[in-house]
Amino acid sequence: VSTQSTGTHNVFVYGTLKRNLPNSHYLNDAKFVGDAVTVSEFPLVIASRVNVPYLLGKEGVGHKIHGEMYSVTDSQLKELDSLEKYPDRYNRREISVVLKKPEPIVVPCYVYILDKFKDCLLELDMLEDYTAEHSETYVKPCDRTDLTHVSEVLDFSKSNLEQ
Repeated sequence: VSTQSTGTHNVFVYGTLKRNLPNSHYLNDAKFVGDAVTVSEFPLVIASRVNVPYLLGKEGVGHKIHGEMYSVTDSQLKELDSLEKYPDRYNRREISVVLKKPEPIVVPCYVYILDKFKDCLLELDMLEDYTAEHSETYVKPCDRTDLTHVSEVLDFSKSNLEQ
């Protein structure tokens, strides 16, 4: 996941951080490595009144998730941590992904996962690929009027990695 000598980290993104989606500008200065897919299945759902894509911490449920891999610096990783409200909201976890080119290879990556989710989120439609069409109803953080959507998805009685 990280290379100590160079201070770089592999990060897998699956939602609004993907190229040409609403939050892709956060990765403008990061190195795009390539398209990737998770080795394991995970539930990827769209939830709350602001239509956020959430990767739920329930490995083995859902689909193999299609996304993108980036190489980020220490400072870029800290910016992503801040954006994703790690460790308070999301957990940053290491998973394995298959980098699709030039030849398929399994690579460890960090990913932001929602571990403290309400169980009812597992009843939502599960995606394998979050697309531009899905993002049309997403409300950017700068356009949100409050944070009440957080209580719609988080189960505050759970701790990270409890799943």
